[in-house]
Amino acid sequence: MVTRAHVTPYVGQRVVVRTHNGAIHHGILHSVTNDGIYLRPLRGQWQTANCQEQAQYEVLTRKNGSQEDVEEAWWPFFFLPWLAIAAFWPWAWWW
Repeated sequence: MVTRAHVTPYVGQRVVVRTHNGAIHHGILHSVTNDGIYLRPLRGQWQTANCQEQAQYEVLTRKNGSQEDVEEAWWPFFFLPWLAIAAFWPWAWWW
């Protein structure tokens, strides 16, 4: 049996867990509780959380001090009622 003190140093790292049933789970250890452990799915993240190397990607930043051109989109809320009407349109023709 693995104790909580043994698992706690691995929080935030990629782990492989084998259950009592023999199932194997791959993920990042999120937290350890008295009831068990919580794993986050990998979803394509294969680099370990405590890697000492630099990341292999660069964060995109604003180029040449340009202003952000961002606004909130309201069109989905306008479109949804019309989508519902269009979905029932063939039913109205049949009836």
